[in-house]
Amino acid sequence: MDLPKHPVVGGHPVHAMLSDGPVVLIPLAVAAEVLDRAGLAGGRRAADLLTASAAAASLGAATVGWVDWLTIPPSHPVRRPATIHGLINSAAALAVAAALPARKQRLGLLTAAVATVVVGAWIGGDLVFRHGWRVHPAEVAEIVEEQSDDAATAAAFAAARREVAEFEREKTFLPPA
Repeated sequence: MDLPKHPVVGGHPVHAMLSDGPVVLIPLAVAAEVLDRAGLAGGRRAADLLTASAAAASLGAATVGWVDWLTIPPSHPVRRPATIHGLINSAAALAVAAALPARKQRLGLLTAAVATVVVGAWIGGDLVFRHGWRVHPAEVAEIVEEQSDDAATAAAFAAARREVAEFEREKTFLPPA
């Protein structure tokens, strides 16, 4: 099967660019909905506009994310966490889309979407910052490591991993488990 072209433009992953929209707009939609329920003038209009914007941004990010997912080789270590990330964030996108016409359930759906997006974003950050998915230098290093049968190269990669792990353990606020 021919895979689609990778959703990368000028070296920049499109999914990473689009994912900021839902992360910002969904909590703003929650805030607008709370203000509307508190009787703020213009609250309903703001809640409707922000919920519609959050739905569009979420569905766009999810669509491009699944296209990106299709390009992950089945044996690649990011495949499983990327699948979980996609399912979680797709659930959030569907909740936001469902919230748009559902005035009475909107606050609950949007609040659930915020919680879901937090978890999905955490996993997405792990894909980028731990696994190096769609990070050019990490992808280059992965290819070099896979193609090398040289013991010195393998030792250099192992030493680099130890150095990074030590840095994370000793110099970061909350080191990885």
